[in-house]
Amino acid sequence: MSEQAETESYHCPKCGYWNIWTHDQIRQRGREVIYRGEHEVVYALRCQNPKGCDQRMRVAIPVKP
Repeated sequence: MSEQAETESYHCPKCGYWNIWTHDQIRQRGREVIYRGEHEVVYALRCQNPKGCDQRMRVAIPVKP
């Protein structure tokens, strides 16, 4: 059995859409890196609402070994 992917989730403060991202998705789609530290990277991610929302949220994930 495969290990479950680590995820980050949050409600968009602008439209209320529930965003769920795996860490792999964040690394692939997070085009804007806000901060890159020794132990974490902070990305700016656009809301996933299929109806369209331009809100961005900052999401920090650990550096992949």
